[in-house]
Amino acid sequence: MEEIKSRYSTRESFISELAFAMSDHDIQEEQYLNLTQQNLSVILREDYSWGKKWPAEGDEVIFVDKTPSWEAFHLMEEFADSIADSRITRELYHALEKRHPFSAFRYAAESTGVIQQWYQWRDHWQNEQAEEWMHENGVDFKDGKIIADGKHTFVWSWDDE
Repeated sequence: MEEIKSRYSTRESFISELAFAMSDHDIQEEQYLNLTQQNLSVILREDYSWGKKWPAEGDEVIFVDKTPSWEAFHLMEEFADSIADSRITRELYHALEKRHPFSAFRYAAESTGVIQQWYQWRDHWQNEQAEEWMHENGVDFKDGKIIADGKHTFVWSWDDE
């Protein structure tokens, strides 16, 4: 049987995609890491059956935990506190009090000129979260391959569904 190569060229590219998967809060999907196929995949919920990408019988998988929205909200507060200009900090905090705080925060960051700082801050934090998840779940990326210690993975079976 031919060994499947990971689609990720570096550990950093894998961590970046894992970080994105963990931050994706689409309620219609679940993310899982397929060690057999060497990729991250999505399972859409029942009412979106046209897009399901189920693992194959016997694939070794581990579901990816999503970052809770309260943690992402706290990150925005931390970023606002890190800004030296108190006017910008106030605008960012004001955005967090709105009905849709995530989009309001992004708009406030754009309008105050700190959007690139925000993206760098957020991306760094998300990558740290992904690395922490990898450590807690015995997952790593070595020699061009996603590996796991097997303690948190399971073999997909249609009986498990």
